[in-house]
Amino acid sequence: MRLVLNDEEVIPIPLDDPIHEAWILQYDRALHSGGIESFQARLAQCFAVSLVECLDADLKPPTPAQVQYATDIARQLGIPVPPEVLRFRGSMGEFIDRFSEVLRQKRRGRFQS
Repeated sequence: MRLVLNDEEVIPIPLDDPIHEAWILQYDRALHSGGIESFQARLAQCFAVSLVECLDADLKPPTPAQVQYATDIARQLGIPVPPEVLRFRGSMGEFIDRFSEVLRQKRRGRFQS
């Protein structure tokens, strides 16, 4: 099996014999049952999820908890959340690291008054 990127680069996908056999049976089953389109859609969805796991940690999307925390920080400090912060976990971590202390100081000042 091979993964073709941009119609140019080819990445071989190693499959051991039992998985290769199962893959052929699965594809044949979908082809002959008339369900090839739904199988291809399922395969595309599974591949997309798996591809995310292949990315470096800083390039993965932020977690829902990170997005919620950054949104809370931005709302309470009255600052915007830059678009790259919502796209990449590394940018998200930098945003949280930078502004979480500012938020803590603001809260401390409010509670000490």
